[in-house]
This record gives sequence, C-alpha cells and structure tokens, in this order.
Amino acid sequence: MSRREFRSALDAPRPAAAFVMGVAATATLAITRQVAWPALAVALSVTAAGLLWRERPRAAQRSAWVLNPALGAAAALGVALWVQGALALVALAHFAVLTQALQLFDARPRRSEFLLVALALFQVVLAANLTDSLLFPPLLVVFSMTAVWTLIVHTLRAEAIEAGEPSAARGVLTRSLLATTCAASLLTAALAMAIFPLLPRVRAGAFLTGGFGAGSGVSGFSDRVELGDLGRIRLDPQIALRVDTQEGEAPAAEEAYWRGLAFDRFDGRRWSVTPPERTPVPGSSEIGVAIASELRGRRLVQRIVREPVASGVLFTAGRGLKLQGAVGRVERDANGGVYAVSTAPERVSYRVTSAPETPRPDPRGPQRALPPRGSGDRFLQLPALAPAVRELARSITAGLETDAARVAAIETHLRRTGRYTDTPPAHGADGASPIESFLLERTEGHCEYFASSMVVLARALGIPARLVNGYAGGERNALGGFVELRQSDAHTWVEVHYEDAGWVRYDPTPPDLRLAGASALSARDRLAALQSALEFWWFRNVIDFDRTRQAAALRGLWVAWRAWRAPREDAAGPARDARDGGLPLPTRAAGWAALALALAAGAALARRRGARGRSPVPGYYRDALRLVARRGARRAPAATARAHAAAVARALPPAAARAFGALTELYLAERFGARPAGAAGDDALRALRDSLRA
Repeated sequence: MSRREFRSALDAPRPAAAFVMGVAATATLAITRQVAWPALAVALSVTAAGLLWRERPRAAQRSAWVLNPALGAAAALGVALWVQGALALVALAHFAVLTQALQLFDARPRRSEFLLVALALFQVVLAANLTDSLLFPPLLVVFSMTAVWTLIVHTLRAEAIEAGEPSAARGVLTRSLLATTCAASLLTAALAMAIFPLLPRVRAGAFLTGGFGAGSGVSGFSDRVELGDLGRIRLDPQIALRVDTQEGEAPAAEEAYWRGLAFDRFDGRRWSVTPPERTPVPGSSEIGVAIASELRGRRLVQRIVREPVASGVLFTAGRGLKLQGAVGRVERDANGGVYAVSTAPERVSYRVTSAPETPRPDPRGPQRALPPRGSGDRFLQLPALAPAVRELARSITAGLETDAARVAAIETHLRRTGRYTDTPPAHGADGASPIESFLLERTEGHCEYFASSMVVLARALGIPARLVNGYAGGERNALGGFVELRQSDAHTWVEVHYEDAGWVRYDPTPPDLRLAGASALSARDRLAALQSALEFWWFRNVIDFDRTRQAAALRGLWVAWRAWRAPREDAAGPARDARDGGLPLPTRAAGWAALALALAAGAALARRRGARGRSPVPGYYRDALRLVARRGARRAPAATARAHAAAVARALPPAAARAFGALTELYLAERFGARPAGAAGDDALRALRDSLRA
C-alpha cells in the first residue's frame, strides 16, 4: 500500500491544536471589523460543535448532504457581498471564516490537515490586508505555533499507524517536543519581525476594490455635500486622524484646523465643487509632490495618519505645499482640495509641509475683498433666497466702511446670537432653504449651518467667500506625543478672499460646545491613550515603513557608519590606504558584506551536510536497501517500508524475502517505537547477505 493510498483512508479525530489554530485565524479577521458579527457567531458555533463532538462525531458531521450545501451557501454569501459592493477582500473573508468552520466540523476521512492549515493561513493573509491592529502580531504567533503543532501531530500519528504501532505516537508527542515547537515558532516570529521593515511593500491592488457598488470609508468628505452630512459624521467617536508635528510649532487646539475640501456652489441645500474636474499632480507621491506654489516664511511639517475616507481626501494644516507618502496618485480640484482616490479605503500615512494660515486683515485697513483672478462669479453665486436674508446682511454690517470689518461683524453676529447643537431642528421642512429657516427663525444648528449662513450673508454683500470642511481641535495623546482627531471633530468653516491677503479663515460657530474641554484622564482614558499610542507607533514604524523610509534609514545608517569610521581612518593614515589598495569606502564595505554572506552560506551548507550525515535511517537498513536494489528491487519513492518489503518478496527468493522482512520490522520498531535493534540488526543483515549468496 502506497503512502497516497494509506492517507486517503485516514480516519481519526483532529488534534485540539487544530481548533485553536482555527479560532486564532478567525480572530485575525474579527479584529478587522470587516466580518459581520452573525457570520462570526455562526463560524464560532460550528467550530465549538466540532470540538465538542470530535471524539464521537454526529451523523451530520459525516454527511455530504449536510456539508456540501453548507459550503455552497458560504460561497453564495461571499459572491452576494461582492455583488452588493463589498470589497473583494471582505467577501473572501466571510467565505474563508465559514469554510474553515465547516472544515473543522467535517469528521469524514481525510488525507491530511494541510487543507485546514491552508484555509487558516488564507484567513491570516486576508486579515493582513485588512488591518493594522496591534493585536495582529500576537494572534499571528498563536496561529504559527498551533499550525506547526497540528501538522506535527497529524504526521507522527499517520507515520505510527503506517508502521503498525498506533500507540507509538504518544511516546513521541511529549511536552519537550511541544516546548521545542513553541520556541522555534517564537524565534521564527522574532526573526520575521526583525526583517519585515526591510522587505518591499506591495499593495493588494484589485483585491482592495469593491464589486458593483461603492467603496467603503467615511462619507461626507466628497465634492458634493448636503447640509447635515457632516453633522452625522460628528456623532461618530472613532479616530479619523493622528497628527505628529515634526517641524515648526503646532497651533493650540482652539486654533488648530486641518483643511479638507472647499466648496463654491450652493443651491440652497447642497454644496459642490465647480468645475468638478480634477487635475493630476505631477510626480510620485512616494518621492514627494508639490501641491501648491512655494511661499517664503514659516513652515509646519506634520506626519498625518488618516483613516479610510470614501473620497480619498488628504487633509493638511493651513495651506499645503508639499506632500510625501505612499498614497498613490495625487489629484487637485479647482478649489485646492487634494485627493488620493486609489488609497481611499486604506489607512494611509503621509508627510505634509504647510504654510501657516494667513492672518486676518485689520478691519480698519484698506484691504478689499475681491474674487480671485479668473474665477468669475463662482464665489459670489447665490440661490434664490428670501429678500429678508439680504436685509439681515445689511443690518448686521450697517455703518461699517471696510470689507474686513463687515466680515468680522457677520462672524461675531452668528457667534453671539446662535446656539450650537448636533441635533438641530428640522430647518427647511416647509420646502424653503434650510439657511433661511436658520437665519430668520431659529439660529440653532451645527457648524454646517453657521458656516453656510456666513457665506450666504457675505455673498449677499458682494464679498467672495466659500465653505471649507475638515477637522478642528483634537486631543493631544500625552503618551504618544501626537494629536488625535475623531470623527466628532469634523468641522466646517469659512474662507473669504482678499485682494492682497488671499483666502483668510473665519469660524462663525460658537466654540463653547464644539471644542471638548480639558479634563483629567481617567484610568480608562489612559488605557485608551496607551492603545492608540501603541497602534500609531506600530503603523508608523512597522506597517508604513515604506520604500522611501527604508532608503532614508539605510542612508542614515551609512552616514552614521562613515562618521564612526572617519576618526579611525584619519588615525590609520596612508599605510591603511595602501593596505586597502586605494579602494573607496563603499567598495570595501560591499566586499566585507559579500565575504560575510559567503561565510554564512558556507556555514549553512556545512550544517545541512552534517544533518544529512545524521540520517534517522539505521545503517543496517540502509545496507539492506542497497543489497536488494542490486538485485533489481529498488524502493519506489512513494512506497512505505512494508509495501517495499512486499515488493521484495515478489522479486527475491523466499529466504531473502524473509530476511528482508525481519530487517524491515526491526527498522520500524527502532524508528517509530524507540526500540533500538542493537546486535539483532547486524544478525538480520548477515542473514540477508547469506540468503542472497545462496
């Protein structure tokens, strides 16, 4: 019987490690928050049933009429999710979770555990493309240890049964072997972590795209926004941005704004960017691209980690000038908004250089508010509104002589008379514009209403203005030294264009409820801050250690090494140069590196040859194999020891066949039963030689 024939008939309970491996693999997908909880609940329930009944399987666990339709249902669910617009990876994740659970539930005879391990590994690979969570590495270590142990247990049990000693595996599967397996897995994980930052980064490409529907990410930051969209975002407490200031002085929380998109056209309910076309920014984002013309003066350099956003908007503090990061192709719209559509559904990290906000002009100065050149009336356009809106604008600014004074008066009026709330009344329920209801009836609402109203009032006076959305405020993570901005920090403000100063920011929203007050951190808050700091460090220094940062790190190491070697080279003088043959330092370094690699390769080869020399096959059995092979009885690669003994019995005389059969049993007892043959092996080999000479 060949190994293939034997394995096809193997029927034994799965080791408990297989179920731990399956749960660990499913947990890697669970932390991505991309797998629906009903699918996770079904998978874990089926897995638990398989573990509970693994010693005494139920009829359903061996029925193709139950298992095959269940597998078809899992496949249909994955296809349905993809057709409805889910990411291909998310659809595959649901399929993998349910299929692995069915595999663990399946108690039918199987060839091996390799299919189960492959399914679990598939889940881990999917999770690696869907999460940057700090929980992933420990789960990966658990998966590695249990996967290796599962394969070891199955292989040893199969070999023991094959050798006719089913109980022999128990003597081999000891705690020391388990400890060795775990130690080797941990060492492998540590080595992988050490070399992972040096490996080239690749993206999932088409697997990160959706099916026939839209992609995922936070909505509200698109080139068309309806009043209320941003207000719904503000109800979400999840983190949106993490900002680490690397150069320059970051503004205080009450003056900190991260700009997203600017809108010029308003139809009474919706804001949009016109014209809607976008222009690709020349250059590679990994090397760095210019997103605006350079200006002299102070600079602010920040590293921003942005969570997924449906439109792919990239946020900048102040006026963004340069951007660098693995974000894909960068585009700009007509109002200066910056997009990276290809990485919209991903967490991305980029380094942005910004110019500070332009200070407000003196209300008593001669500064005039005029539209930008070539913009036409885009920033003066208004929908049809009630005449009372224009009258309100004139009454607020009555007696003021400069545009800057009028703009400041509108801002002050809205701040003093308005009341901020994230649950505004139903403005515009009667069919009129919500802004009319807000200005003329109840001045209650969130930032979109305040900012939109200020733009409308300014334009009613012929002052060019536009609406801007993004994030404001934030909370400093004292443990990580960076600023966290949540979806609840989403904000809308106003920009007014002056002839000389350009676009200047105004914020008419009352700040008292918009900005979170500072308070002492509770133990739970400190734990959350620690988790966020660790996650930020993990993503920035491991996951997002891209090719540009790899090259920069290597350059830094090279410069540091040269600086360390410089004093020694000066002390060595010309004699050292002559000894080196006048070779430049990089060439010598490359030579030493090549020599080190050659020595390492030689040592590995020597160890490999030594391992080959220490074969687990006893010498008497190897000699017996050579003797019968000379008589034409060569062992087939897939043949077991007993199958080969049967073939020898057919090819050689009966006495030689009996002698070789005895040698085979001694070999199996020594290899799998831990019973050394000793002198009996030499005697049996001598008997085989005598029988072949007869």
